[in-house]
Amino acid sequence: MRIVLITDRPFAAREPVTAMSSSFDFNESAFRSLIENEAQAAINELAARQTGELDELRQHFTGHPIEEIKPALQELFAKDGGSITEPELSDWAQLISDGTRIQMSPQAIDWSE
Repeated sequence: MRIVLITDRPFAAREPVTAMSSSFDFNESAFRSLIENEAQAAINELAARQTGELDELRQHFTGHPIEEIKPALQELFAKDGGSITEPELSDWAQLISDGTRIQMSPQAIDWSE
């Protein structure tokens, strides 16, 4: 890909026209690879952070009723723009109440679509 930028500014009768030209080569494959790697790293980081937050919920709420745990779970997901609804909400709240560790395991992003 080649991009050429030419700019002209208005000029008075005796003022010369100033033009600027620039170009660069764009390696689309390298750019795509960089974006894919950064996106996957962000997903992996989010999963690790959420696993840590779920561990904190488990430590705090083991033995508590699930109705007490549900709002904390919903808040955890909402702060990252997500949501958790029934039946997963009740299932996960029960696991936390039972003291079961929940680990978020990110999958590789499928870029084929």
